[in-house]
Amino acid sequence: MKALSQRDPFKLGLIALLVGGLLVGAVVVISVIPFGEKKYTAVIAQTAGLRVGESVNVAGVPSGKVQSIELDGDRVKVGFSLDKKVKLGSESSAEVKVATLLGTHYLQVVPKGAGTLKADTIPLERTSVPFNLQDVLEKSAQTLEELDPKILAEAMKTFSENTAMTKDEIGPALTGVARLSEMVASRKDQLAELMSATREVTDQLSANSDDLVAMMDQANLVIAEITKRREAIHAMLVATTALSKNINRLITDTKADLGPAFVKANQVIDTLRQQDAVMKNLLSKTAPAARYLANANGSGPWTNVFVRYPAIPADDGR
Repeated sequence: MKALSQRDPFKLGLIALLVGGLLVGAVVVISVIPFGEKKYTAVIAQTAGLRVGESVNVAGVPSGKVQSIELDGDRVKVGFSLDKKVKLGSESSAEVKVATLLGTHYLQVVPKGAGTLKADTIPLERTSVPFNLQDVLEKSAQTLEELDPKILAEAMKTFSENTAMTKDEIGPALTGVARLSEMVASRKDQLAELMSATREVTDQLSANSDDLVAMMDQANLVIAEITKRREAIHAMLVATTALSKNINRLITDTKADLGPAFVKANQVIDTLRQQDAVMKNLLSKTAPAARYLANANGSGPWTNVFVRYPAIPADDGR
């Protein structure tokens, strides 16, 4: 067998490239293909702000991810993966929903119906998106175009006549509007600063939306755990209250006895404090005597004491 240094370097390089390519391909496949999940498609009228990577929820529980968003004519195809444990029936529906006020969304999927979902696709008639301001403006413009000019002119004439009849009331109202306009104009710089600060706060919140969502999720977990253990917490509070009452009752019952006991304890402490010098002198003289006695009987730090049995006489005097 040839040594590695004797082999053709071109062949070795080619083999290394093939092995590296296979490893990279395996990593890509593992990262892209969601094992344990199944892919579906939902056809929606518009994205409504939905983005790739956002959550797919079933009954409020995150169960998958949005994998792709593609334009298909005048509609949008949303590819998403879902846990294989979730079975979508023939009448399943989907809805794009707003997760937070900061602009994050998620796809809410509702499994429904018997059998299986045809072509693993939720059709347009069973999907919905949140409120869209652009649609409202377009419909308003269409409505204005459909108005009859003659009817509009008649309505304006009637409004003018009514205005003339109530000019005494309209005058002060217009004066108030004018004053409001002057006040806004005089403080336009402050309003501009306020709007700029508001925009900065909004941008900051949007940039940290993921952290805020995670914090809200953690808060929900804490609240759920407290709710789950509310009976134990209630029992602990009840027990603490009972213990506090018992301690209070004990202090109340023994207050008369504790007072004299503390007085006598103080007297003993005062006596020991007064005899401090005597006690120190006694201990200083007793220590050498104890050492001499231990050396004399050869017992070290111990002293043998012999007591005649019985040491304590019986109660009957025997």
